[in-house]
Amino acid sequence: MSKIYDYINYYNKHNPNNISFTYREENDYKRITYKELLTYINNISEYLIDYKDKTIAIIGNNKIEYAVSLLSIISNIGNAFLIDKELEKNDIEKIFTKKKPSLIIIDDEIKISFKNIKTIKFSDITTQMNKEYDFKYDKNYSGNLILHTSGTTGDSKCVLLNEDRYFGVIKELNNKWNVTMNESCLLIIPLYHIYALTSLFHGLYAGINNILEWDYKRINTVLQETKPHLFMGVPLMYNRIKDSIMEKGKNKVIIAIKISNVLLKIKIDIRKKLFKEIHNYFGGNYTFGCSAGSLLPHETNKFFNDIGLPIYNVYGMTETSGPIAINYKNHNDYRSVGEVLNINKVKIINENNEGIGSIFVKGKNIFDGYISDKHKSYFIDGYFDTGDLGYINNNKLYVVGRKNNILIGDNGKNVSPEELNQKILKNNKIHDCNIIMENNKLIALVNSELSKEELNNYIEEINSKLPNYKKISKIKKTNKNIK
Repeated sequence: MSKIYDYINYYNKHNPNNISFTYREENDYKRITYKELLTYINNISEYLIDYKDKTIAIIGNNKIEYAVSLLSIISNIGNAFLIDKELEKNDIEKIFTKKKPSLIIIDDEIKISFKNIKTIKFSDITTQMNKEYDFKYDKNYSGNLILHTSGTTGDSKCVLLNEDRYFGVIKELNNKWNVTMNESCLLIIPLYHIYALTSLFHGLYAGINNILEWDYKRINTVLQETKPHLFMGVPLMYNRIKDSIMEKGKNKVIIAIKISNVLLKIKIDIRKKLFKEIHNYFGGNYTFGCSAGSLLPHETNKFFNDIGLPIYNVYGMTETSGPIAINYKNHNDYRSVGEVLNINKVKIINENNEGIGSIFVKGKNIFDGYISDKHKSYFIDGYFDTGDLGYINNNKLYVVGRKNNILIGDNGKNVSPEELNQKILKNNKIHDCNIIMENNKLIALVNSELSKEELNNYIEEINSKLPNYKKISKIKKTNKNIK
């Protein structure tokens, strides 16, 4: 079996009553089995058969209509062009100049229309899902994903990925994470992101219950009501949850962590009991969470591990069909983005004296190039330039920043703003930070609750552990969020 559809069909035959999706309609949850999912996919595939080998765009929230449309298109029809629902109409139209779709499937809640492109709504998909069609499956067919991304240069680009690209990633993920059919995963990251897509495809590969949600304000509620085993989040979510926990009882939590860590040294684990209230916040079934997009701060990662709710950093990008490196059970390095997956070969090019250089990656999961862009300067000898800087140690990858964000002082030394930001943001009374350079001096723009004296002392403490060329020379307080 080499397709997601094959695995859905497998579970349809061997575990037909297992739940494939849990989704919300207003305030009620509905569930569909793997047998029902296969029927829905076949029905929508036949409904869309006139668009065979064509491109179909999907714009909307994480709803069952989105998931079924996506799976139908890539399994049986053509290219699924996934568009960020937050974009303005003009921005979407610019993206369509790179690849114009023949059809748009759009959420009823999104009130925009496009000239000269046929559009059908999620409500139409709902109706067609429940009709009876006679669909003939072609086992040799495999469609593509088209994903919009800023690219490694920050320019608007479109990436085409065939199922062959991301299937190997999914198989290796499951080998590392050992997810079982009895588990469930909350998917609240929008499905037009490669991170969310990889999580979805992995969930279907493993035969688990995939919980769809799109409203970030409902995180607490959905965790309580659906009780997921796996949670796919981003640093901002975990940082906010940690800060909220610490605000309610910092001293109590710190003492409990100290007691727990002492007991763990003699192999006594009472974290589930000791931190029962926090575990219940996540629904009580939590196995592990993942964090992607940027490196989760060390303190946040360690905090969740200390209370028995491990989080694994995951590193990847659209162009690599998802993960390049991952952390997993008994292989969780808080400062690393993880072990390089076997499907990838990572090379560090142009290393400096500290061993830090440009991260290049090669493998069957790497895309061929951007749509409507024949420029290949981002490849060297078949290795793709991620645009990131980092180093490798014992097959673990460490990312320190983006090349385009690097600041160069008059001494010729390179400074990564991300590295300094991470150090400064360890204090939960600092809400935002941006490092800039003025007159060859590093300036920290900080949004903070700390007094001027407290902030100065804090930055001075950070400076004391840094080489001279990385020291922050000046602090500017701001009451506005820094973009």
